[in-house]
Amino acid sequence: MGTGASDAVRDPDACPGQCDKPIAYTLDPQFSTDERALIEEGMHVWERGSNDRVCFAQGGRDLVIEKLSRSEELEPWDPEWRRHVALTKGGRIWIVAPRIEDPGEYRALVVHELGHYLGIGHIEDTAATYMHSTINDTPADLWSNARLPKRDGQAFCDVRRCTCSY
Repeated sequence: MGTGASDAVRDPDACPGQCDKPIAYTLDPQFSTDERALIEEGMHVWERGSNDRVCFAQGGRDLVIEKLSRSEELEPWDPEWRRHVALTKGGRIWIVAPRIEDPGEYRALVVHELGHYLGIGHIEDTAATYMHSTINDTPADLWSNARLPKRDGQAFCDVRRCTCSY
């Protein structure tokens, strides 16, 4: 599980949540201004969608997001590197930026990888999720309208032990 976890919310009146510890992150300087904006939009999707139970703050090493130029660079960490355009392990996310051309797809990929960082696995029981095992299965609506679907929010609360109704 990534950092920024809080204790279970025991009192439903305490909703919306509160971020106890911001996730201090660093972005690879190789990311373009547009890529940085999309990554930060992806972070905002989780902040808003978790009712502020998760928050990100620039300038730390809890989470390091790196830009790769070729999928082969994933090989040391991922035996299936040929199939992937990104990978999350521990406090790192690697993004193979040249393989993603659509800004909505890029943001959706970031939301997906941040979900893994937050401890969420793949979700295949609904179409309305960022957390499918394949980015192409993410609904086009989520590419164009950056919001956290209810199912992803529920998965977050399952991992983080939120007790407030979602």
